[in-house]
Amino acid sequence: MAARSTFRLIPYGYGGTPANRAKADIHDMDNMLDQWWRRLHDPQVAGLVLALIAGVLVLSFFGQALAPYFTALVLAYLLEGVTRGLQRLHCPRLLAVLLVFGLFLLILNLLLFVLLPALVVELARISEEIPRITATFKQLSRQLTESANGFLNPEQIESMLLYLLDNSQEWVAKSVTFLLRGVPGLIFVTLYLLLVPFLVFFFMKDKDLLLQAFSRYLPAERGLLNRVLQEVNAGVGGYVRGKFWEMMSLGLASYVAFAIIDFQYAFIVGVLTGLSVLIPFLGLAVVTVPVVVLGIFQWGVSWEAVNPLIIYSILQLVDGNVVAPLILGETVKVHPTTIMLAVLLFGSMWGVVGVFFAVPLVVLVKSVLEALIPPKTAMALGPDR
Repeated sequence: MAARSTFRLIPYGYGGTPANRAKADIHDMDNMLDQWWRRLHDPQVAGLVLALIAGVLVLSFFGQALAPYFTALVLAYLLEGVTRGLQRLHCPRLLAVLLVFGLFLLILNLLLFVLLPALVVELARISEEIPRITATFKQLSRQLTESANGFLNPEQIESMLLYLLDNSQEWVAKSVTFLLRGVPGLIFVTLYLLLVPFLVFFFMKDKDLLLQAFSRYLPAERGLLNRVLQEVNAGVGGYVRGKFWEMMSLGLASYVAFAIIDFQYAFIVGVLTGLSVLIPFLGLAVVTVPVVVLGIFQWGVSWEAVNPLIIYSILQLVDGNVVAPLILGETVKVHPTTIMLAVLLFGSMWGVVGVFFAVPLVVLVKSVLEALIPPKTAMALGPDR
């Protein structure tokens, strides 16, 4: 039976020798290219390809100018899920939009006037303590090299620690400068704060009218486009909303747990822990460094210094094995190696923004490729011999 099944995979007219198998492979490749050529002549596929090319060109040339517009689109898209939830409870659309938009403004004000000032104060305090942290780790490096005399080079250890601490001081200083002044400048930040909420409200309020107006410029036959949009909405929407709630729950749980053990840097580490879920895999490793360094700085080399790391590890285990699967479910069916490749690729293209949106972008690319690449159909098989 095994030999019979294997033979049926070879197109009719080819035998089982290596030369004939090579001919079968060439035959399969010709068929696949022919399917591709016919596929690209499909008006829906051609329209989807042109729309993707146009989107990439718009982002490349006008991305910075249209950044408030795209930001408002993303926020309105995220808030639409809450609005639809209220509508399912028989709440009128306009009232649901007003309630959700009011909640959005409340959260925005809390971020700007409560969380952001506290974050600036915490970062400024850590920046002032960098020299004492450097002195503490210099002393620690001397103790380690003395206890491991002959195995470690004291000069190399000290130079490595100084390099890490100097870079961390520079990062903290840049973070404080960014939060106080903003990279684009005060005018651009003010434009964001005024324009984005305005756009979010009208995107939510007039969603149906805007979609109806936009659909006039689309071809009459758009079954393929609708299918791609449904897949992207199911994958990207579920992932982004799930990550938001995962970030909030993990950040709050981290802050409470660190505050219970009297960790002086509970707030900043809690914020970093919450944000770490936005960077797949790398975020967990990056936040481990400040947890260890600040723990040793507060308690020295002792068992108390290990407590923040233990709590951080437990929280990450619970998040990875319980919270994330519960919230995200099966919204993202992408292999971890593909996610890492997306993080590196989009991060090199668009920096921090590309890293944050790597998974939604790879889900978008995956959905489009599955729509464009024809499925591998069964070839006409010869008679069973």
